[in-house]
Amino acid sequence: MYTLLIADDEQLERQALRFIIEKRCPDVRIIGEAGDGNSAVSIAVREKPDIVLMDIRMPELNGLEAARAIRTMLPHTAIIILTAFDEFSYAKEALSSGAVEYLLKPLHPNDLLQTLEAVAAKVGERKRREQEEAELRKNVEQAMPFIKHSFIQDLLSGKISDVDSFRDRAGFLGIKAEAGVILVANIDNFKQITRSASELERQIVKQRVYQQTCEFVGKETLVVPFGGDEIVILIGYEAAMEQAQVEPQVRAMARKIRDGITQLGISLTIGIGRYYDDPLQIHKSYLEASSAQQQKNYIGDNQIIHIDDLPHLSEVAFRYPFHYERNLLDKVRCGERQQAKEILRQLLHEIFTAKASIEMVKACVLELLIVLSRAAVEGGASLEKLTLLNFNCINQLTNCADREEVRRWILDALDQFMDNMLENRTSMNVRLINKACAYITENFHKSISLEEVAQTVHLSPYYFSRIFKAEQGCNFVDFLTKVRIDKAKQLLQNPEQTVVRVAAEAGYQDASYFCRVFRQEVGVTPNQYRTQFKQPKPSRGTPGKQQQLSKT
Repeated sequence: MYTLLIADDEQLERQALRFIIEKRCPDVRIIGEAGDGNSAVSIAVREKPDIVLMDIRMPELNGLEAARAIRTMLPHTAIIILTAFDEFSYAKEALSSGAVEYLLKPLHPNDLLQTLEAVAAKVGERKRREQEEAELRKNVEQAMPFIKHSFIQDLLSGKISDVDSFRDRAGFLGIKAEAGVILVANIDNFKQITRSASELERQIVKQRVYQQTCEFVGKETLVVPFGGDEIVILIGYEAAMEQAQVEPQVRAMARKIRDGITQLGISLTIGIGRYYDDPLQIHKSYLEASSAQQQKNYIGDNQIIHIDDLPHLSEVAFRYPFHYERNLLDKVRCGERQQAKEILRQLLHEIFTAKASIEMVKACVLELLIVLSRAAVEGGASLEKLTLLNFNCINQLTNCADREEVRRWILDALDQFMDNMLENRTSMNVRLINKACAYITENFHKSISLEEVAQTVHLSPYYFSRIFKAEQGCNFVDFLTKVRIDKAKQLLQNPEQTVVRVAAEAGYQDASYFCRVFRQEVGVTPNQYRTQFKQPKPSRGTPGKQQQLSKT
């Protein structure tokens, strides 16, 4: 339903327009009439019609002036100008005033109806787009926590590989950053102080801390709960600055957050990483902030700790064993679980024996988790299920206290990835082979090949041949032959069908070859099979003549 305002200084004209529209346009509802330009603007602003029929010649404000005023306040209202002057200058001026169409008086009803129909269609299309955009905005708003978490996860794991991608994703979240620094806030002794609380009460405490932190830092700073009891705070800078300028500002913001949370009766320790003017290096700031924050175990709770306050935590570089990683990913893609686990143990040994902090170890293993999940998806795993697994795994990694717990964590994650991959592969193979069998059954009378059928299910001939035999218990040629021979048996039951015609309809162009295949599969020739089919069954109690049994 579309709403319409009629603006014309002649009452008789308004009545005529109303009569035509109400009788011929059931989807248009007239919400008002105006006899002058000022009234037209006033009613339009109050009622917000979808369409306005506006006469040019009206007292006070003329139609063109009223149209401009309405378009200024209601830019989406469609205005159709009515004029008795068949002059291009008026039409041009009407369109420049914001009108979408103009009609010449005296109006022909069909012209009015066609114009209203066309304008209503445009209004309807605009409304549909607005509704879709509103739904999209609503969906995006609901998904915003996931979007923020995904961005932070990719940023902190070093998965964002180019600056443009960082800018686009950060800009979408309202962060204009060419550089940045990470803070990691953690509720002190959260598990101990909430031991007697219910899970709902624990989550309420975390939510209060998160909401208060968001209020303290403002909308242009990204705050994301990130595993366990951590809150990650990304402070972005639009232009490069000196470390000496940034550090006092960041420390002041950290104190503001800590002191504000303290007012809630909650103790909070905040670790601060170094400032990086390259957004692709910001993940290092997270490792530094996380390491600094964990020093509360030695210097006490409710602290603000900058990484530079702890020179003994300088980052120790080591050579990552990429050769093990490449072999590991190959084994995962191929579904070779035991070999993959053995290579993973060797890779972990290389990482664990390096002189690196536990947080550096966790960062390496977190990145390994991401590439393992990609390899599992390439091997047939469900991306949606693996995404959920990744989130669960990351939360568990945060709570790992030593290398042994990290080792068990990543091996367990690998097992889950492999289980998902093999489970998804099996169900996928069944669907693909069923589709292939249906294609063979529909096209057996044609000269079809294994390569052709494999192409219909988007598999390589070799892989298709292997999984077809595994699922069907026979190879492609045997299955095709069985389908053709079963069809031939049906056709041979009709005495009017010649063997040559039966052969052709069963997919064999050479009748002699058909007869050989039929005898090999059934045990008798086609004619013998037909004769057997026509023979009456022996009466009860009378031994039948010796018959050759067909293979069915």
